Amino acid sequence: MKITFTILFFAALLSMGADNNELFAQTQTSIQGKVTNSEGEPVEGAAVILYSRSNQIRSTTVTNPQGEYRFQRILAGDYIIEVSANGFETTSQSAHVEKDSSANADLVLTVHGPKENIQVTASGTPQTVDEVSKATSTVTAEEMEQRNELSIVESLRTVPGLRIQQLGSPGSFARIQTRGLRDSDTAILIDGFRFRDAASTQGDATAFLEELFVVNTDRIEIVRGSGSSLYGTNAIGGVINILSDQGGGPAHGQILAEGGDLGIFRSRAQFSGGLDDNRLIYSGGFAALKIDGGVDGDISTDNYSGQAFVQYNFSSNISLSGRLFGNDAYLQQTDSPFAAPGVVLPPRGSEVDAVPLPLDQQRRFEAGEPIVLGDANFIPNLRDPDNQRDSSFIAAAFSFHQRVNDAFGYQAFYQRINTNRRFSDGPEGARFEPLFPNSSDFNGRLDTFGFKADLQLGEHNLLTAGYEFEREKYINSSRDENPDIPARLNSGAEIKQTSSAFFLQDQFEALDKRFQALLAFRVQSFNLSDPVFFGGSSIYEGQDFESPKTAYTGDASFSYFFHDAGTKLRSHVGNGYRAPSAFERLGTSFSNGVFSPFGDPRLQPERSIAADVGIDQFLSEDRIQFSATYFYTRLQEVIVFDSSGAIDPTTDPFGRSIGYRNTGGGLARGVELAANIKPFKSLVLGTSYTFTNAEARFATAVPGFLRTFVQPRHIFTLYATQEVTKNLDVIFDLFAYSSYFFPFSGRAYRFDGPVKADLGAVYTLSFHDNFSLRVYGKVENIFDNHYYESGFRIPGTTFIAGASIPF
Repeated sequence: MKITFTILFFAALLSMGADNNELFAQTQTSIQGKVTNSEGEPVEGAAVILYSRSNQIRSTTVTNPQGEYRFQRILAGDYIIEVSANGFETTSQSAHVEKDSSANADLVLTVHGPKENIQVTASGTPQTVDEVSKATSTVTAEEMEQRNELSIVESLRTVPGLRIQQLGSPGSFARIQTRGLRDSDTAILIDGFRFRDAASTQGDATAFLEELFVVNTDRIEIVRGSGSSLYGTNAIGGVINILSDQGGGPAHGQILAEGGDLGIFRSRAQFSGGLDDNRLIYSGGFAALKIDGGVDGDISTDNYSGQAFVQYNFSSNISLSGRLFGNDAYLQQTDSPFAAPGVVLPPRGSEVDAVPLPLDQQRRFEAGEPIVLGDANFIPNLRDPDNQRDSSFIAAAFSFHQRVNDAFGYQAFYQRINTNRRFSDGPEGARFEPLFPNSSDFNGRLDTFGFKADLQLGEHNLLTAGYEFEREKYINSSRDENPDIPARLNSGAEIKQTSSAFFLQDQFEALDKRFQALLAFRVQSFNLSDPVFFGGSSIYEGQDFESPKTAYTGDASFSYFFHDAGTKLRSHVGNGYRAPSAFERLGTSFSNGVFSPFGDPRLQPERSIAADVGIDQFLSEDRIQFSATYFYTRLQEVIVFDSSGAIDPTTDPFGRSIGYRNTGGGLARGVELAANIKPFKSLVLGTSYTFTNAEARFATAVPGFLRTFVQPRHIFTLYATQEVTKNLDVIFDLFAYSSYFFPFSGRAYRFDGPVKADLGAVYTLSFHDNFSLRVYGKVENIFDNHYYESGFRIPGTTFIAGASIPF
C-alpha cells in the first residue's frame, strides 16, 4: 500500500510538471561567463561545473583561450557554478536564469582566496558554503595529495569532532568516532549512497574502513550531527560522503609510485576526461598498496582498489551515470592485546595506568621463553604467523536524473554492495591458539532501490520526497580441519531482511537567501525473514519472529548569514536511529555443531536525539575562517552485548546468559573549534580543537565504569603548508589527543593519547611541452613518539618518498 501511494505521488508530480512547462528540448536558455585571475587575465582550461539546485544534475565544460565558457539548452531556474584550475583556489557563484533568456556569470580565481567547494551532503542538493545550515567540513583531493594521505580514514584527522584510530600500520583495523559516539553511529556514503557491510556485527561500514584508500576521490564531505532523516540507519552521529571524481574536459590523469619504511610500496594511476563535447564524462583509478614488514617487522598487507565513474548527458537536463568501487585485500593479523598474566591488578571496575610489556620481553613471550614483567600490566599485540584476514567488497551504483522543467526533477537509482571477509587461524602463535586450522566466512549482500523527486514550490521552497527499498542478506559459515572427521565443524546461518523508507524534506530560504531552513522527516519499516541454519540445530528454528518497530525520524536546521559582517549563525536538531543488524538479531557462535545464540530477534532500533548550535565567521576578505559549535547527543535506547549476567537463561526465550539486548544509552556533549587562516598567499594554516565529554548509561566491559572507551576528552590538530618557492612546498601536519580508556579484564586501562607530527616537502619540475614531474618526501612521526592505540603498537619515525607524473 505504501509503495503504491508513493508511485502515485511521484506520477502526479511528473504529470503536473509536464503539463505546466515546455520540455528541455524546446528551450534556448543559457548561462555563459568569463573566468579571469585577480589581475583580470583570462584563465584557459579551467574546469567549470554547473549544478542544478533542484536536482543533482551537473554539466561540465572548460574555458577557452579567452577564459570563456557556455552552457546551452538548459532550463530556467537557479544554478551554482563551480570553477577550479591548477594553481588557484576553487570558487563558486550562484546564478539565476529566466526562460528563453541568457544569464552571465563571471568568476575571478585567486591563489590566496578561500576554497568555496559546493556542499551536497548536508541537504542532498547543491548548496554554497553560505547556505549550509549544518556543521560541515570538506577535505579535497588537493589537500589529500598535498598531505600524501594513503587512506580515506587518515585524510579525516584534521576534521573537528572526529576521533580517528588505526591499530598498527596502514591497512590495519581502523575506526571513526563522531562527537564521542560509537563506531556504528557514523554513516559512510559513496557518492550519496550508503556503504555498509550487511554481515558485520553492527551492520555498518567499520569492517571495511581500513580498505577505503584514496583512489579516484574528488573530495570528502563530512556532516556532523544526526543525519538519519535523509540518510537512514547508522547516521546518529554524522555522515561521511566520499565523492568520486566525475571527470570532464580534455583527457588527463596522473601516475604515482612511492615507497619507504615498513616495507611500503604504493602505486596509483588515475585518468579522467570527456567526449562528444562533454556529453560523456568519465574518470577512473587503480591503486595498489603492499606492506612487507609493518610495525612488527614481518607483518604483510596487500591491498588493491579500483574506482570508476561514467556519466552520459543526453542533454543538459537528462543524465545516466554509473559508479564502481571495489577492493581486494589481505592482512596478516596479530593477536589482540590483553592484561599481563600473573600481574596483581586492582579490583574489577578500577582504573589502571597502561604500562606495556617491553618489546624484547614480548619477543621472548612469543618464543615461549620466560619473561620479566617489571611494571608492565598488559601485553601488546603478539605476532601470530597463521592468523590472517582475506576480504573484498564491490559497490556498484546506477542513477538516472531528469530535470523535466524549471520546477520539477527526479532521480531513480539502484546500488548493489557485495562484501566478503574470511578469518583464518591455526595452531601457530603464542596464546590460546586453536588445535588445528579453522576459518570463518562473513558474506553480505545489500541491494538498494530508490526514487527521489525535487519540486520547486514558488521562489522560496524546494520540496524533496523519496522512497527507498533495501534488501540485505547475511551468510556466516564456520569450519575447521579437525582430523576427527565426525567432529569436524561445518556450520552456518543465512539471514535475510528488508526495509522500506519514505522521506520528505523542505528547504526554505528568505531575505535574499540570508535565512535558510531545512525540515526533514523519514519513516522506515522492517521485515525479518525466517533464518536458515545448517550443520546443526538452532534454538531460533521454528520461532515466530516479530519485525522491529517502525522508526520515525525528524530533522530541522536553521541559519542566518550577515553578509556585511561575514557571520553565519546556525542551529540543528534531530533524532536518529540505527536498525538492529542481522547478527544482533540472530547471531550465533558455532562449536562442534552446537549453536550458542547471541542474538535477539525482538530487538528494537537504537534511538537518539541530538542538537547543536554554532557560528561561522569570515574575516579579512575571507582569508580568516573560524567556526565554533556546541553539540549535545542523547542516546535514548541502544543495543549492547551483555555479559554481566543480567540476562537470565531461565526466562530468556532463547536460553541465553550472554548476548544482545536493548538498554538505556548515554550522553555526549562538547565543543568543536576550527580555523583556517591565510595570512599570505604562500602560507596556509588550519587548526581544530574538540572537547568531548561522553558517557554511557550501561557498562558491561568494566563494571561501574561509564566513560566512553577510546574517546579522549581533548583533540587538537594543526596543518600548515608553506610555498617556499614557486616549485617547492613544505607541509606540516600534527594531531594530539589526551588520554583515553580501553577495557582489559574488567578494568579500565588509561592510555596516553597519541601525539604525531609529520613533515613533508613537494618539488615540481617543469619541462617543455607542458610535461612536469612531482617529487616528494615525507617523514611521519618526526618526534619518534612511541605510543599504543588500545594496546596495539604504532610505528615510530618512518620515511616515505615518491614521484607522480601528470598527463
